[in-house]
Amino acid sequence: MRTSKKHIWLSAVSMMLCVAMLLGTTFAWFTDSVTNNGNTIEAGNLDITVQGYRLVNGEWVGGDYIKTTEPLFTETKWEPGQYGAVFLKVKNEGSLTAKINVDFEIASQTNNMADALWYRVQTLQSSTGAQGSALKEMLGFADSRPASEADGVTTLKNIETSDPSLELTLYPQADQNRYAFYLIEYGMYTSADNTYMNGTVDLNFTVKAKQAAVEEDGFGSSNYDADAVFPTVSGKNLVSGLQNGGFVSVTEDLIWDEDATIASDTQSVLNLESGKTVTVTKDGIVNLCGNAQLTIQGTGKLNQDWESEIGYLISASDNSKVIIKDGTFIAGLTCVQADKNAQVEIYGGHFEALTDWHGTYWLLNLVDNTNASIKVYGGTFVNFDPSNSKTENPAANFVAEGYTVVSEKQESGDVWYTVVPE
Repeated sequence: MRTSKKHIWLSAVSMMLCVAMLLGTTFAWFTDSVTNNGNTIEAGNLDITVQGYRLVNGEWVGGDYIKTTEPLFTETKWEPGQYGAVFLKVKNEGSLTAKINVDFEIASQTNNMADALWYRVQTLQSSTGAQGSALKEMLGFADSRPASEADGVTTLKNIETSDPSLELTLYPQADQNRYAFYLIEYGMYTSADNTYMNGTVDLNFTVKAKQAAVEEDGFGSSNYDADAVFPTVSGKNLVSGLQNGGFVSVTEDLIWDEDATIASDTQSVLNLESGKTVTVTKDGIVNLCGNAQLTIQGTGKLNQDWESEIGYLISASDNSKVIIKDGTFIAGLTCVQADKNAQVEIYGGHFEALTDWHGTYWLLNLVDNTNASIKVYGGTFVNFDPSNSKTENPAANFVAEGYTVVSEKQESGDVWYTVVPE
């Protein structure tokens, strides 16, 4: 019975706006697909498109649909005091009202380059798509007037902080706000010194959409989709979503390498969509404390690519609670660990480990000398009998009253233990 280290790292995005800044040489911002086509919701469809423009000699150029990793803009010989601007035009092409949002993620950097850069994001909504002149009037800076923090800009290292003002509603009707514009100004502080020479930054920029609670259902209610969630398209989004609480749905395969701590009274639901895999590349993934609660559902997979005696997926402590309804969970050693007064309830799913510890598989584990509990009402466990868990001394029965275990040996030699009603 052991506690385990935690670390998680995650990445994988649906749309990337990558900034590469090389002091004295090159600065480039790249982007990837942001289009969400034909997702059927009720009788309509949710569909957004994004076009990118950059400021060149005082004029907006570009307008290409963002579909590939081709540069949105490229500038050479960047140095302190230089400035640039781009804007993204998002259009609702679908038949449903859409709520859109944007996320920023610093994917990598050298020489702490994000400390030397600033940014500012402004939004504009309109029923028409021709807003270039209005966006020019919104510009706060020019090449001849470098920005400082006194101008209300923010240091780039803080760009991952959530900004509720970036969430906008787009309507499908032509006479309403069908377009959203994100004006992004950026530059290098004049105070940047040789510390940042040859520094680089890679920035991921994600545009997401979900159905807004506007259209009415058959009973005249517009709240039937009030709980619609933004799809999770990167590891960063997954961590922030779980930590902030609410419903988080994994809609794409992800790499996850940064731990998420769900604390206080936060209640989160992790939905693993069918056929989607979240690959964990470190020795820990989710930690619960306080009175937090995590519910996991869906038939997707949580796969730890970490064959280690310290590898675990979920650790619950204090008065927290974990409810697992379904899904596939492959851990380095431990799928779920409970400490202090934590409660774990398992109703289904497939559980296995990449390795054992001293000949024993530790899929479920109670930390010694605690009041934590694990109750199993369903699920299949590979080489681990939840009714006779040898992770405890003496062996413990985690199976709930009224349920029993059926074992079946596989051709591989593994034994699968499935919990079923008596």
